[in-house]
Amino acid sequence: MSGELVKLYVYDLSNGLARQMSMSLTGRQIDGIWHTAVVLYGHEFYYGQGILSSPPGTTHLGPPLEVIDMGETYLPEEVVVEYIDSQRNVFTAEKYHLLDFNCNTFSSSLCQFLTGRNIPQHISDLPADFLNTPFGQSIRPMIEGMFGQSRLAPPQEQQPPTGAGAAPTLAQQNMLRDISSAALSAAPQPAGNQPSPLQTAHNLSQLRQWIQSYKAVVVFFTSATCPPCRTIKPDFERLVQDKNNSSSTKIKLMGVTVDTGIAFDAAQNFGIRATPTFMLFHNGDKFSEFRGASYAELESSVNLLLFTAYPPHPHRKIHQLRSVLDLPNKPVLYNTPGKVEMIYNKLESFLDQDGIELSEQDRNILEQSKKAVLNSSIPVDMGQWSSFIDTMLDKLPLDHQFPLLDIFRTLFATKIASEHYLKNCSQLVRIIENGYKQENVPKATLLMTLRVACNLFAHNILVTTYFTSTLPAATESRASLTQLLVSSLLSNDSQVRQTAASLAFNCSTVVADERLKKEKEDGYLEGMAEQEDDDWQIEIISAIMDDLSKESDEEVIHRLLAAIGKFLFLAPTQSSSIADLLSALEIKDTLDAKKADKIITTSKVSSLAREVLLLVESSVSLA
Repeated sequence: MSGELVKLYVYDLSNGLARQMSMSLTGRQIDGIWHTAVVLYGHEFYYGQGILSSPPGTTHLGPPLEVIDMGETYLPEEVVVEYIDSQRNVFTAEKYHLLDFNCNTFSSSLCQFLTGRNIPQHISDLPADFLNTPFGQSIRPMIEGMFGQSRLAPPQEQQPPTGAGAAPTLAQQNMLRDISSAALSAAPQPAGNQPSPLQTAHNLSQLRQWIQSYKAVVVFFTSATCPPCRTIKPDFERLVQDKNNSSSTKIKLMGVTVDTGIAFDAAQNFGIRATPTFMLFHNGDKFSEFRGASYAELESSVNLLLFTAYPPHPHRKIHQLRSVLDLPNKPVLYNTPGKVEMIYNKLESFLDQDGIELSEQDRNILEQSKKAVLNSSIPVDMGQWSSFIDTMLDKLPLDHQFPLLDIFRTLFATKIASEHYLKNCSQLVRIIENGYKQENVPKATLLMTLRVACNLFAHNILVTTYFTSTLPAATESRASLTQLLVSSLLSNDSQVRQTAASLAFNCSTVVADERLKKEKEDGYLEGMAEQEDDDWQIEIISAIMDDLSKESDEEVIHRLLAAIGKFLFLAPTQSSSIADLLSALEIKDTLDAKKADKIITTSKVSSLAREVLLLVESSVSLA
């Protein structure tokens, strides 16, 4: 089993100044003020304003100065994400300390968890080495003024010792502020805790950092002697807060206040001759500018900036989509127990018929499962249960497996089952494959297999990691789930097709959920493997259309249309082929024929069919 490479990205916060000036300042050579991040599974994780994440090498610090191989981890991505999330209350923005508890503390902790290795000692020891120099002692009070008392300084030393060196110059103080600001700053795409959308820039370097770090930035140049500035300031702050969704992990609009009497270098660089002046920036480039305290002009300028930075999906302009928008984004689950005594008696009768004798351990785990089915709070030994299932799948004929699968699908909906199968989902794949690898799978067994597959969607991390994602680890399991779906949609039995249509709808919900999250977070996806895969969606849509063209059951048609609607809505305008395929397969003629033949009769299905056609027409016209 191959592992995932873990890399340590190393940056110099001083941008080379440490290498140039350290000998004259400290009496020893310091090659950099090191900032580190841990890279794996296509994410760069680091600590500043809380634990943050970006695509590798895309933070405001630019490309790393050095990349260090930290070994491999065999933990799956979802386990890594879960661990990092569990550390957010440890590595908070408030606890950050430039010397004691910084990005390198986090990197070392994460690398220890992933590979058992610490980051290089010359990086982790840098703060102590720095404080052991006269310049470090002289500048320590300034650092502690920013971050609090350092644990690296002896408790009795509240002041630098005599002879520690001259007080830092203004240039040195500014350099320290820049380094501190760079260490704390957020990435363009934070994974969790982010800074406030209202910031103050004390110099040109800080202002440039905020402008470059966010897609939409409005800068308020003010001064202490400007009465109109004091008048407009509350409105400016309220507008910025209102434009940022409080439930979002993404800052859409960053508002930066610059006092021209303090950040004179910023005022000079941007040619500020009067206050208040507002400058708006899009992707780091100047977008617009105006002077004066007009709230109406400020609001209209900000609205235009946001519309440019975050253009709405064309589907949001279609106003007749009530049925599509009202579709639930929750999967169809089959987690309600059936007639428990009858199901277990049926399994027992099959065991007798097939001459299968249960060991004492198997008998105990079967009895334990019965109690858990009747009362979900009763735990089950999942290791023993999984072993029992494998044994029964080996021994029971396919037509005798349905009561076993009926018990399995109920227990599988519990949290403890999700945690177990996250470690190894091979048994789930085996069950799914039993639904299509043999010819003429008995209806009862096929129905239960489909219900097990639907119940995969009770566990979001499990299904989005191993059964619907584009991750290499999901290739085999997703192919098995898709084959079960496609073959079942072609069944001659309407009950099988209806359950298969539910499975198709469930597949569409994970795609729809991802799109809604990306829309909310401007394309950023947190804690979830990528679900958007045009080839996979095309395969499912093709099977749905094959069934739809022959379908005579209105309830099945409703579920199929719901899945199509989910797959269509907010589909990427540049890369999705779904609408073109539906148009080529003449979905309009198909639905018109269903209405003419009185197969579609209810207003609920008719409305959904009409809106699906609207989405197809809108998407094709955009291509």
